[in-house]
Amino acid sequence: MNYRVCFAAYLRLQGRKESTVKSYGRALAEFATYCGSQKKNGGLLKQFNPHKLQSYKDNLLYDRDLRPSTVNRRLSALSAFARFLLSKGLLKGNPLELVSRAGREEINKEQMQKAWDGVQRLRAEVHQDVINIRDRAVVELLYAGLSVRELCSLRYEVGWNADSDSIAVGERRVSLHARACLALEHYGILRPILRGDYLFVGSGPGWSMKPGHIYAVIRRLARMAGVKSGVGDLRRARYAGEVHGFEPARILAAVAA
Repeated sequence: MNYRVCFAAYLRLQGRKESTVKSYGRALAEFATYCGSQKKNGGLLKQFNPHKLQSYKDNLLYDRDLRPSTVNRRLSALSAFARFLLSKGLLKGNPLELVSRAGREEINKEQMQKAWDGVQRLRAEVHQDVINIRDRAVVELLYAGLSVRELCSLRYEVGWNADSDSIAVGERRVSLHARACLALEHYGILRPILRGDYLFVGSGPGWSMKPGHIYAVIRRLARMAGVKSGVGDLRRARYAGEVHGFEPARILAAVAA
């Protein structure tokens, strides 16, 4: 795949300005050049990970002495490239979500471990309530990497069935862990008696769930679990755990899958 050409086409389909397409393309080419200069084996996709991106950010800041605002524009361009790769099913998560922007506090492994543990306690909290099957499915799909907007847009009877370990979200398919599949299966028993065309029913347009309701659900569960985890923590946790190898033994038994 010619990543730069395909990325440019992806940006144009999103309605990005031509100046943005060109600047993002230059940022991608510069990162590719940096990866090549490191004399590492593997292509661009293999090196598009949090460790390499952190090294690249440090190179821009400290070796090349670029301004933080300039560095952050480069990182934003690469984050857009990550979303392109996600849309093609080529990444499990956005590595730029694990790299702090220039001028902000660095995200270290210990902080990620603490956030990851908090997410597991939040997940355990919702799994303790066997009746609340909708919120359990919401939590597990966020943990699988869906955004709030994607969650609200899911249509009923489109994109997933009980025999599948992935779900269609727009043009991309998101792989689902065992607990997400089980949560959807349980919610699927209730869903036929609910109104509307959306998977998750609420008071939004067409009986969809409003984004604010999802944020409120996560805040409530976090309070009940005694943690400060939010939607962003949920979306990053699974990918961060895989990247940093957080031990499965630390996951509460209720959500070990």
